[in-house]
Amino acid sequence: MDPRHLSLRQLEVLKTVAESGSMAEAGRRLFMTGPAITQQVQQLEKVLGMPVFDRLGRRLQLTAAGDRALSAAIEVHSRLGVLAKEMDALRKRDDGTLHLGILATATHILPPLLADFRRRAPGIAVHMAVSTREELSRRVLDGDVDLALMGRGAETGTEEAAASGRLVREPFASNPHVIIAWPGHPLAAARGIAPIELRHETVVQREPGSGTRAMLDAFLAMHRIVPRERITVSGNEMAKHAVMSQLGISLTSMHTLFLELKTGALVRLHVDHTPIERTWYVVYHPDRWLPPAAAAFRDFLLDEGARKVEAETRRLLAEASQPR
Repeated sequence: MDPRHLSLRQLEVLKTVAESGSMAEAGRRLFMTGPAITQQVQQLEKVLGMPVFDRLGRRLQLTAAGDRALSAAIEVHSRLGVLAKEMDALRKRDDGTLHLGILATATHILPPLLADFRRRAPGIAVHMAVSTREELSRRVLDGDVDLALMGRGAETGTEEAAASGRLVREPFASNPHVIIAWPGHPLAAARGIAPIELRHETVVQREPGSGTRAMLDAFLAMHRIVPRERITVSGNEMAKHAVMSQLGISLTSMHTLFLELKTGALVRLHVDHTPIERTWYVVYHPDRWLPPAAAAFRDFLLDEGARKVEAETRRLLAEASQPR
């Protein structure tokens, strides 16, 4: 068999005849005449050197060769669909645009990084989407965004991404999480607080599916802490406001606490075994072309951006350690 004599039209006809069960119906679906459908099937059989259908009365049944050819046709159809989506995505953007997806937590560290990056590359436009890990993973897979910034690895995104390992994740900075309280909390001035001392506290926790919630659950389980009560909220901002309203203590990223720690609206509780370290990752698709703007921002994050975030993290931790 010479594959050069195979055509996409032949494979499309084979797939449609197999799906519809008749050449007449395939002709209607493809807007082709019956003789034209028959001709395409005969040409395919000539290339393969064997029949692709057995005729059982009025019904057509795939032969072994037809079944193999159908599998190839389905794979080609799928690959062409992916190619069409990628071409459509490229038409909607240009090389000078960065399409970026981020977690809500990253909104606290990203603006100064973007400002520095744009000073070096002033012609680059930025389109930014804020969403959940699962949604960001899907958008990277689909090509809707070039890069995503996630608070933990891509394997915690969609089941599809986890199963196939289709997303690359590169760590670029630490993301320490601390336990916070309001300034008048009984433990606000204490040092070396044993985790078990938190058993009498009400804990403000993030919604299920949140990476911060998973860290909190793991911390409480590790130290066998059963809080007096748990209050579930959605998002970092709501969690911080709940703590400022003295509803309870909470675990949150240091990167979300710049203003609150600076003004004294919140304090860090110096609980043993904290901060709890997480990592910021830049995530992208390994098999998809990375536009120049996205490639430049990725390189910036992995080099200078990482140093800037680490320096800011050390400064925040030092300030949070000062007695008030």
